[in-house]
Amino acid sequence: MKVETEFTEQQPTPLWHPHHVRFILIAFGWSWVFWIGSWLLGRARGIEELLFNEEAVWRIVFERDVSSDMLIVALVSIVAVFGPMIGGFIATRSDPAVSTTDLGAGIRRISVGRSNYFTALAVLAIAIVPLLIINALTVARRVDGPTISQLLPFLTVFFVYQMLTSATEEIGWRGYLVEKMLPGRNFWDTGWSVGFVWAVWHFPVVVMMFAQQGMVPVQIVGSLAGFTMGIVAMSIFHTWFYERTRSVFFSMLIHAVFNTVPLTLVLLYEGSPTALWSNLVLWVVVLYLRKHEGAAT
Repeated sequence: MKVETEFTEQQPTPLWHPHHVRFILIAFGWSWVFWIGSWLLGRARGIEELLFNEEAVWRIVFERDVSSDMLIVALVSIVAVFGPMIGGFIATRSDPAVSTTDLGAGIRRISVGRSNYFTALAVLAIAIVPLLIINALTVARRVDGPTISQLLPFLTVFFVYQMLTSATEEIGWRGYLVEKMLPGRNFWDTGWSVGFVWAVWHFPVVVMMFAQQGMVPVQIVGSLAGFTMGIVAMSIFHTWFYERTRSVFFSMLIHAVFNTVPLTLVLLYEGSPTALWSNLVLWVVVLYLRKHEGAAT
């Protein structure tokens, strides 16, 4: 008697699946309302230039130069970043294809293997150390920059702040949306799909930051394009790790560290091309990962 077993590949779930759309609407709606609200409130109080940057954290934590208006506006802008986390929890509870138990396990999954931690740190070093050396040899230090004794405590506080705020995005982006999009796809295709959504989610706050820098609309559009490609590269990078580890915690750690350490160059040197170099490094890395995966299959 001949027994035949049929193997069927799982069909990928489209980005526009109703459960995904619900998550995206919650994430965007929550964040955009609070970001735009904080911007309008800041403009009304004349402090919008202190929003969304490290100077606000420095003044609040270290200089204690904080008015009640600034504190209120800062809190409103901080609340905005929790949109993906809230959307991720709600979508997970309502989507039968995923489990809140698995999401909780992913958030608690700290042990992902030393090789993954080493790889992430190596990429970070490539993105930071060359620029740090070049700037130290060729660029004058910022007059208003922190001393080394001030820098390390600030970066520590800023990292903790990132873990408690921006890094929580990963609960939604990786813990829910990437988790849903990966079956039937590879990390490359999933990273592209989620990356564009992730980039557009940032647009209100990024446009506000560009406007604060005095950019005209044409410059803002060009900078948005560059920002989007950088976010897509970071999304692919995140997805490669998430496919290997299924650890939301590790994604949160990468997010917080990559938001914090490059700040060293911004604080110490005027006009350092940190974002451009970091984006180029990320694209070289993810293209290598794609080629390496293709060669292994």
